[in-house]
Amino acid sequence: MGGNGREGPFGSGSACEGARASLSGSLATRGCASRCFNPQPCISAGQPDVPAPPPAVSAPAKIPPATARTAPIYDPSPERVRRADEVGHGKEKAAPHGPDVSGRWRNSFSWYEARSAKDAVEIVLVDTCRTPDCIRREYPNRPVFRGRLQDRRLVGVVPIRSALESEQGGRHCATPAGEFPVEGSLSDDGNTIVWRHAQLPVGEGCAPVSISLGTWRRG
Repeated sequence: MGGNGREGPFGSGSACEGARASLSGSLATRGCASRCFNPQPCISAGQPDVPAPPPAVSAPAKIPPATARTAPIYDPSPERVRRADEVGHGKEKAAPHGPDVSGRWRNSFSWYEARSAKDAVEIVLVDTCRTPDCIRREYPNRPVFRGRLQDRRLVGVVPIRSALESEQGGRHCATPAGEFPVEGSLSDDGNTIVWRHAQLPVGEGCAPVSISLGTWRRG
């Protein structure tokens, strides 16, 4: 049975041509050439012998350019108004409420503690010298002023717990116990109090008697 030149496991064109030439020569030696073999053009039925070209490299994907971020529109005017309002309120809160005498005070021989509540003021003797050289001290913790602060004036009374007795020209003189008017002045810087003399009542024929709390400075 004749062939058409396509049989065989030859997939490429060059393999087909070689096979057809070899088969034609073999048949010719047997005395059967064109009667037994009708050559046909070789048609490749498989992959070519030449290696296939490498696959085309795909173009890199285009990365979209980063969109520039636009800052949000901000109007500072309301913020400025709010902050200015807060600063105004802060200044109002920080405003002084007048002079204050609360705290520790001292003179050359005693320590005092001033306590104030609203307009009322009480001053207590905390520590004082019992002797002129202050070697011996006492801590009576007794009030020496009760009153109020008016502007920069301390207006009130000084409490005398016991009578003061003295000899004047051979006469016995005494001042009664009680509370007697007294006044003090607070300095502009609020660090000094200067007390006026408080006049005490005396018996007939006795010289006037006065007492003073002296000059105090903040402790």
